[in-house]
Amino acid sequence: MPNAASPAGHSLAARLRLLLRSRKAELSLGELAAKMDGDGGLGPVLFVLTLPVLAPLPPGVSMVVALPLLVVAPQIIVGRKALWLPGWLKRRTIKRTALVKVLHRVLPLLERVEKLVRPRHGYLTGRVGASVVGVASTAMAVVLVLPIPFANLVPALALGVFSLGLTRKDGLMVLAGYGLVAASAAVIALGVLGFDLGIGRLRTLF
Repeated sequence: MPNAASPAGHSLAARLRLLLRSRKAELSLGELAAKMDGDGGLGPVLFVLTLPVLAPLPPGVSMVVALPLLVVAPQIIVGRKALWLPGWLKRRTIKRTALVKVLHRVLPLLERVEKLVRPRHGYLTGRVGASVVGVASTAMAVVLVLPIPFANLVPALALGVFSLGLTRKDGLMVLAGYGLVAASAAVIALGVLGFDLGIGRLRTLF
């Protein structure tokens, strides 16, 4: 639920609950983006397009569903207010059952967090600050598209936190997003190190 300090139209949770009313078996990315596009800029769109990455999917599929993020995040860098998606992306669909499962997991936490967010540290969500967020979001989108094992969760969380910060003009949330970006880099570095050590050990055995 939105807090009293900000307009209901800016509440991500309220917008996401509208998606639960749909009874269509599949929703296109164009429909999802249209329902979230509005006075929050591209923050809400970035959030809803991150949700499919959090859905339980077969290995490799998350790389495909993360592709729209590579289209949206750079538009934040250049300061676009209205989303542009190519036709082939607009027509891509996600099953409603998978989306509903993710929403039921995300909404309770999101509603609690939204009670705490408020406009602050505006320089982090202003024109320049938002562009920097767009750069970091693009980097996280690239990570999600690449076939990096066990590297999806933290970058997806970073995108969600960035989305909330941009939507509610909360610079503290943006800072939390940067913290998750750093955590993502650490997870990837440890994964690469572990992989190299494993390959080295195998070589010694043969």
